[in-house]
Amino acid sequence: MNSRPTGPVVPLVAGAAITGLIALLILLAGSLVPGLRAGSSGGTAPARGAAPVTPAPAGTATPVTAPGYSPAEPVIRDSFADPAVIKAGNTYYAYGTNAGVNMPVESAPTVTGPWERLPGDGLAHLPSWAAEGRTWAPEVVPPGPGNGGYLLYFSARVKNRDLQCIGVATSASPAGPFAALEGGPLVCPAELGGAIDASSFIERDGTRYLLYKTDARTTAAIYLVRLSPDGLYLAGPPTEIMGRGGNDPVLVESPALVHRGGKYVLLYSAGWYFETNYQTRYAVASSLAGPYVKAPDPVQSTGGYDGKVKGPGGASIVTDAAGDHLVFHGILEFHGDSQVTRGMYVASLGWDGPRPVLRGVPVRYEAENARIGTCATVVGRPRASAGKALAPLAQGGCQIELDAAAPETGRYTVQIRYANRSGRPGTQQLIVNGRAAVPVNLRTTGEDEWASAKVEVDLVSGQNVLALRQVTGAGQLDYFEVG
Repeated sequence: MNSRPTGPVVPLVAGAAITGLIALLILLAGSLVPGLRAGSSGGTAPARGAAPVTPAPAGTATPVTAPGYSPAEPVIRDSFADPAVIKAGNTYYAYGTNAGVNMPVESAPTVTGPWERLPGDGLAHLPSWAAEGRTWAPEVVPPGPGNGGYLLYFSARVKNRDLQCIGVATSASPAGPFAALEGGPLVCPAELGGAIDASSFIERDGTRYLLYKTDARTTAAIYLVRLSPDGLYLAGPPTEIMGRGGNDPVLVESPALVHRGGKYVLLYSAGWYFETNYQTRYAVASSLAGPYVKAPDPVQSTGGYDGKVKGPGGASIVTDAAGDHLVFHGILEFHGDSQVTRGMYVASLGWDGPRPVLRGVPVRYEAENARIGTCATVVGRPRASAGKALAPLAQGGCQIELDAAAPETGRYTVQIRYANRSGRPGTQQLIVNGRAAVPVNLRTTGEDEWASAKVEVDLVSGQNVLALRQVTGAGQLDYFEVG
């Protein structure tokens, strides 16, 4: 059984790194930022000779979203699955899986909108090998070295066959219409059930690559293949870089590759797109071809959003002067069987080294990984997260420290999971970046009980230092969650 339309990887747009209020004013004013395609979500190849830009380590220096905007609310509420977004001049363009037309296109003055559907069809005419009705997961690459116009990679059904393959098209305008190249699909491994979910990656030396997912359910995997300098043809044999693992529900698909924290970070979706267990995960490698080591926990899931976003996936990354943004879809309506309506969401994306940190999804930091000095010891606790905790934290004035990344400056909730078996309530102080001290009250707990305390703090974009200082009582610490 073939899997669904999934999301491509998105081009990067370069610009000088701008911090503080200047970034906010420039983004709101829609200032021109030269385009940069750094791979699906992140190589560093500059467009039109521009110098490479390294985004802020963790997103924006100041919040850039409009007042009242929430990463748990869709920015496009119509059917717009597998979104890809680029910036061209002062305008953002979004491309989605077929919905009434082969490729719907929307535009907006900012990455969070307001988005407006453009008239017509961004891919009005399919190539002669492709049938109507299943044009999925578009990936658009802006002009750059080797290609003078905009490139589109898309998935389509082969005529008279239950097989999806990948084609390529070009356009002089980001709004289209794109003209498909004839002569057969670009990628079509029939022996592996076909291919979908094309995404582009441009290595730091300018070499172009394409990632895609083979479509047979039992052998579904993510492949990497080198492209010609113009991005129109294959220039080498494909290499399988990742298959399904034990933590991946059903299958893996929708690759999005970036280079962050000195590593190659591969975002991908896992599960069935029409179920709530659909999710975004990631894996890390030291070299482009791998091996990729999968993280144990998803970046996005229905549970991570506390049910506010259902089945988040099809993710791709767009980078502008404000930093990285994750563009993805979530289920808006269920229509029975595999029929769902998926809308487009956007969230600020930061990096804790190569680890993605997403606005709207709590990120866990295990207490045993903190800087503890002589204040505590790591002990085994079967009921604790990862089976370990810190104990005891009872010396007067003693404190532990850990680093936590924030994708943008703003207010966050820090949840501290602890046990206090001393028989009397305790108090700790949470100190943020050596300044603000917030009291944390630790109620007494039973012998096998863990409890949670939540406090609101202000964090800055990038790395923050959280210190927990003992005041009264004693406690064991399991983890911190920041979200």
